[in-house]
Amino acid sequence: MLQEQVLLYIRENWMMIRMAAAGIGFLLLFVVWIQVTRTRREVHKICKKIRKYFEVILAEDTQEEEIVSKETEEEAPLPPVYKTSEEQKQQEDRKKAEDAKLLMDVISEVF
Repeated sequence: MLQEQVLLYIRENWMMIRMAAAGIGFLLLFVVWIQVTRTRREVHKICKKIRKYFEVILAEDTQEEEIVSKETEEEAPLPPVYKTSEEQKQQEDRKKAEDAKLLMDVISEVF
């Protein structure tokens, strides 16, 4: 009996049921749109921070090259002095540690 009443109500109010279904559908689409917009903003922020990280890293590399080129121009008459392999390894390790720390800072800011 309850089933017959529900079917009768659906037949009599077909347009109202369609409008309710359309409203629910638009509400779901709106919620999905909001989530996509939020995700897009967050990804954009992450990309900005990663770009900043790479700019810092690349700027450090160019500064080192400029310093080396200035030193070679000023000290051209002197024979070049090569650093020992241990000193080079220590500098590379320090630079890698600094780079890793900077990257971890960027990642920690994002998450």
